[in-house]
Amino acid sequence: MSNLAQRLSEAMERAGMTQAAVGREASKYGDPVSQQVVQHLTSGRNTTSKHLLAIARALNVDIEWLIGGKKLSAEAGSVSARGGALKSSRKPGAETPRMQVAEAQRVPVLGMAECGPDGWSLWNGDVIDTIPRPSNLMGAPKAYAVYIVGDSMEPRYYAGEIAHVHPGKPVTIGAFVLVQIRPDHDGETPKAVVKRLVKRSATKLTLEQYNPPKKFELKADEIVSIHRVVGSGEF
Repeated sequence: MSNLAQRLSEAMERAGMTQAAVGREASKYGDPVSQQVVQHLTSGRNTTSKHLLAIARALNVDIEWLIGGKKLSAEAGSVSARGGALKSSRKPGAETPRMQVAEAQRVPVLGMAECGPDGWSLWNGDVIDTIPRPSNLMGAPKAYAVYIVGDSMEPRYYAGEIAHVHPGKPVTIGAFVLVQIRPDHDGETPKAVVKRLVKRSATKLTLEQYNPPKKFELKADEIVSIHRVVGSGEF
């Protein structure tokens, strides 16, 4: 049995969670985690997994402790950190758990290209960059960021600034949002825009921009998605 397996089994025992329960809880933080994934880790059959960060969150233990017995979190203070270095069975070129954790600590920046006035942009959804995960996106598995296009939201958001988007956070009146709408014709690239939500009903929503001051409406059936912008920054 690997040291990872020992620590995982101990953390599960302390938390009073079965393999199935760990899988269900870990699935809340990203991709689905099956009982079999947990079983293979606790038995030592697998000594790494892309789900380690989610499993650590599910058990409320520090990922560095789970991987290598280091840096035990305060919440998991009753869990022993005994054991040596992680026994890795990785092949050359394969990702290590630390590499996976580092990747999970970054957020993808998705591409938008200006295509008209008032900040409307073509939404290609391609990952064009990654940034360190900001505090307002911690624990948001589907979070992403975009570069602000145009000056229609100045002085709140400036062109080239990076907006942090939290798809899971409730969208409320007064919030800044990224709205994606359907293209005019099948096969065309969708459009997206960052604005402030002023009003919302079952059939339409009203958005506001600052430069120049303007409000406009979108029909509900035009909208593909509406996600909350929770902050911004530069990296």
